Amino acid sequence: MLRRGRIAICQYKRIKMQSEHIDFENWMAQLPNSLREVPVINLAIPGSHDSGSCTISRSSAVSPDTSPVVKQLCKIFGAVVKRLVYNWVVTQHSSITEQLTGGIRYLDLRIATKQHSKNLYFVHGLYGDEISNILKDVREYLDTHVKEIVILDFQHFYSFRENDHSNMLGIIHNTFGRKLCPCFDNLYHVTLNWMFAHGYQVIVIYRSRAAAYMQTCWPSSAWPTPWPNTTDVDEMFRFLTQKLASRPPNAGYVTQCVLTPDGPLILLHPFSTLEQRCASICNTASIPWLEKQIPGPEGINVVIFDFFDMAKIPFCQTIIQLNHKLLKHNVET
Repeated sequence: MLRRGRIAICQYKRIKMQSEHIDFENWMAQLPNSLREVPVINLAIPGSHDSGSCTISRSSAVSPDTSPVVKQLCKIFGAVVKRLVYNWVVTQHSSITEQLTGGIRYLDLRIATKQHSKNLYFVHGLYGDEISNILKDVREYLDTHVKEIVILDFQHFYSFRENDHSNMLGIIHNTFGRKLCPCFDNLYHVTLNWMFAHGYQVIVIYRSRAAAYMQTCWPSSAWPTPWPNTTDVDEMFRFLTQKLASRPPNAGYVTQCVLTPDGPLILLHPFSTLEQRCASICNTASIPWLEKQIPGPEGINVVIFDFFDMAKIPFCQTIIQLNHKLLKHNVET
């Protein structure tokens, strides 16, 4: 028994050393088999916040999720105000493909209709790209990375009617087809190996009752995502710690390491940006906090960041390496 324990510890140390040189493009495929047998809801998975905001430009139109005050200011002052709005609504610079290549496996998507258009668009204060183009990028990535999975979280739907939901659900089905993983009452058998064996690569969380009849759409209850909604780092950590302590069993979980700018902050720094005033501070402080976390049924699962690829902030590396704590736990027990 002692010899087996030493062998297991040596294997753990070897894997830990290898994890320091992560192939982010294929990190799920390269996990040890024992981790590929861990339920997806218990793995540590890096994600991006407002993932499609990378497609927003300074000339983008104001979207339905914008406050009435901002909409009115944009009507009066036009492009000048929109440029200021742009600075506070963009949360990612990297394209969807670059995010996936960089290790991101959870995408946060907010969708809206647009007047005089039948298409559906990503939005976050301003309009981004058509959602069909974003999902096409995901599909193309998965076609060439067959052992990777992606979690698509459709968070909000603005100016949606019943036929718009039907349109959105049709786009999802037509884009991914048999890659869509069904939702089950018990999620513990949904592992990376199980998904690969069945050809599933996409988990869709659809936070609307409009998809209640769809077996391939996971409800909000299957993946809670509590929002800190604060500009203070310490308050964010208190909130995240409290919510993690009461994480529901048999469900995934999203930890939002993000600060949210409020009116006073923006008014005090109108010519600054979300990256400078919120993300830089938050991301720097979050890495030491995340390094102390442990994935699993009582720990973190998905973790999301603004500007996940910020220079010198090893976000994806930190999250992916946390999975090896599960191996250490198995060795010790």
